Amino acid sequence: MRTYSKLFGITAALVLGAAVSVFSLDSHPIRELQDQVNGFSETLARSLPFNASLGLNWSDAYIGQLIGVPPHFGVGLSGGLTTMDLGAFEDVADLFGISMPVSTNLMPMPGYTVEGRIGGFILPFDVGLKCGILPPVDFSEDFRFDYTLVGGDIRYALLKGPILPHVSVGVGLNYLKGGLNTAIKGAGTTFTFGGHNLALSDPEIGFSWETTSLDVKAQISKSLFIITPYLGLGVSHGWSKAGYTVESDLQYDGDPVTGTNLNEIQQAIGDDLDLTEQGFSSIIKNNGWGFRVFGGLSFNLLVIRLDFTGMYNFLDNKFGGSLGIRFQL
Repeated sequence: MRTYSKLFGITAALVLGAAVSVFSLDSHPIRELQDQVNGFSETLARSLPFNASLGLNWSDAYIGQLIGVPPHFGVGLSGGLTTMDLGAFEDVADLFGISMPVSTNLMPMPGYTVEGRIGGFILPFDVGLKCGILPPVDFSEDFRFDYTLVGGDIRYALLKGPILPHVSVGVGLNYLKGGLNTAIKGAGTTFTFGGHNLALSDPEIGFSWETTSLDVKAQISKSLFIITPYLGLGVSHGWSKAGYTVESDLQYDGDPVTGTNLNEIQQAIGDDLDLTEQGFSSIIKNNGWGFRVFGGLSFNLLVIRLDFTGMYNFLDNKFGGSLGIRFQL
């Protein structure tokens, strides 16, 4: 867990690690902000189902029946990275006076899962479950990251050896949620609309994303002495949403925002933003597809399996990989 906390921290620091140190007087139309958030959400809708497919990529296309000698089941741990296109994130951050230290067009996003799989009974199927949770972690006084990935699948064996390879088809459901929060001391910006100005300073800004994805996959594997090579194809559809929240002392045309002018501001900026006296937010929903190939091999050491998996997403040319270790009968 400590290792993954460090990985999340490094990634998060690269994303939000270089806030400006002086107050920005730049003024941006409120519509520009919403256009950038729409782009941020659309980009993540393509990447999130791919990231959610980490875990349960076991080398064996089918592990066998639960009822038998020995009973077939396994438990283990896997972790890895997938790349995500967060270029649109830079555009949003720039409007809040945040400067990126590196390009985020190809950011590595880590993930981990504790996972288990049990063989079926009567029919040749198996069932897997995975869970990876990193509760909100404060990497510094002003920075926080959180991550949750849970999911499961069921696979049916079309071929199950022993001479022929194992071939299975499966369907699964994954849920992924994450977020970055940071307080930007000394930063700020002004948004314009209808001849009015909405200014914020020393904001606490949070970016969040969430997806529920349905995943269909096919896999082939063949055990050869102590190694099992495997190859699979997956198609996923994700129902995603992404956006931001801002907590700040807001000023409307130079005066603090109060309950008396809150409705006036909300009518002027429209329903795209959810406005309160303490800040505003916008969450955009988007659906996206993912088409991936995955494969690799495992080393089989008695009842221990070491899995090495590579992944590639055709739709946005992103890639990933994972390493897993498990006990399996």
